[in-house]
Amino acid sequence: MEELISIQKYASLNRLSTHAVIKKTMNGELQTVVKEENGKEVTYILNPKVEKKAIEAPIIEKASDEECTIDYQKAYEDLNKEYLILKTKYEKLLSAQS
Repeated sequence: MEELISIQKYASLNRLSTHAVIKKTMNGELQTVVKEENGKEVTYILNPKVEKKAIEAPIIEKASDEECTIDYQKAYEDLNKEYLILKTKYEKLLSAQS
C-alpha cells in the first residue's frame, strides 16, 4: 500500500532540502500525484510504506569488538614535539620579516 505525502514532509523524513526533492520529482526519480485542494494544485509524492520503514530503521554497522589501546603519554609527547618544531619555524619566519 502506498501513501501520499507532501514534498515538505518527504524532505524532512529523508533529511533533504525541499529544492532537492523538487529536482528529484522533475527528473522522474520520485513518483508524484497532483491533486486539487481548495482551488489549488497540490503535489504529493507516492511513498511506499516499505520505503518509510527503511528510513525509520536504518541499518547500523557495528564497529569491531576489538578495543584500541592508546598510549596517551606517547601521543602527547609526539604532539608536543610537533608543536615545538612548528613554533620555532613560526618564530624564525616572524624574525625574518622584521
